[in-house]
Amino acid sequence: MNVSSFIAKRYLFSKKSRNIINIISFISFFGLLISSAALVIILSGFNGIQSFVEEMYGTYSADIFITPKKGKSIEANHAIFQDLEENKDVLQFSKIIEETALIKKEDLWVTSKIKGVDTSIYSPSFFSKSIIEGEGMLYKTYEPMVLLGHELQYQLQVSSDPNYSNNIKVYGLSRKKKLSIQSDNLFNHDNISVSGIFTMNPELDKNTIFAPYDFVNSLFGYDNEATSIEVNSSNIKKLKELLVNNYSDEFKIETNEEKNTMIYATNETEKWMVLFVLIFILMLSTFNTMASITMLIIDKKKDINSLISIGSKYSTIRNIFFKEGLLICLSGSFVGLTIGVIICLLQNHFHFIEMKNAAINYWPVLIKLSDIIVILLILLIIGISASFIPSQILMKRLLKNK
Repeated sequence: MNVSSFIAKRYLFSKKSRNIINIISFISFFGLLISSAALVIILSGFNGIQSFVEEMYGTYSADIFITPKKGKSIEANHAIFQDLEENKDVLQFSKIIEETALIKKEDLWVTSKIKGVDTSIYSPSFFSKSIIEGEGMLYKTYEPMVLLGHELQYQLQVSSDPNYSNNIKVYGLSRKKKLSIQSDNLFNHDNISVSGIFTMNPELDKNTIFAPYDFVNSLFGYDNEATSIEVNSSNIKKLKELLVNNYSDEFKIETNEEKNTMIYATNETEKWMVLFVLIFILMLSTFNTMASITMLIIDKKKDINSLISIGSKYSTIRNIFFKEGLLICLSGSFVGLTIGVIICLLQNHFHFIEMKNAAINYWPVLIKLSDIIVILLILLIIGISASFIPSQILMKRLLKNK
């Protein structure tokens, strides 16, 4: 251990001649502790919410969505289906028909989106984690069935239990019939049973019904066409580039993240805005450190004169106070980081902070190593700056006056 480090440590723990210096040093230490702990907790909180949202909108979503730019549907014999069938990067794809339907249950009427899907992909195993009542089946003994979002179920007051009345009537505007104010037979309708109730994300829960593709195809008068295609891929980037090169004139091709850009971008923007605010507060906290070092230098004038008398170099004396400030900053920062990580781990395990009437019962937190590294770098830079400025400037002035 060199001389400057030894003296800096002695100054850190020794009693000063003026009690105010001890108070300011403690305030500086405590301010850095709170700021660094807040950085970890708040960033981990944002990470937790972001992870939850990504899971909510990504788990039940395809990797790539293909929708027509012109018109409403994709013809059944379009070349894109053959290309997807032959492409090795395609794990599976589904023709989708998404339309607006009228749903009737006794005297209750609700407007809803109905999504006709390929039952080989949208199987009971696909829906297993999202089903909160009934079963995730779209066929039962060759009879088509539907799945309702739980908010839609509440509006219709329908059960998925076959022991009760679980039938609804679905009305769809036929594409094969001409619109006319004189016509009273524009809608096709069919009775169908509810097999289960799901909860996936607020958008789907509120107004979406999943039904077999064939049922929706028949109800709305489609000729095995699709309003969109959903694709799962082993190489999303490569497949998207290929599809864009071949079909960008005809189709809009988006990944799940691109389709939900606002959701992902908003979370990320909010996170970094809060980070900048906390960094600003942290910088304000370091002014206490600068004040503490300044007062310590003034308080230790006699010691400085003694060191000069025995031949100590300017750099050695400067480093004493620089290291003193660095010890205050780093000790406060590391203790704060440790406390912040412990609080996050406790929240993950015990769920102290609850979220009532929300999609999740508690506030999720996710500690990322990259965030910890960024915080450490920020704390180190601010700590070095706060310690260097008073030790450099004030020491020069003191030596000039000698």
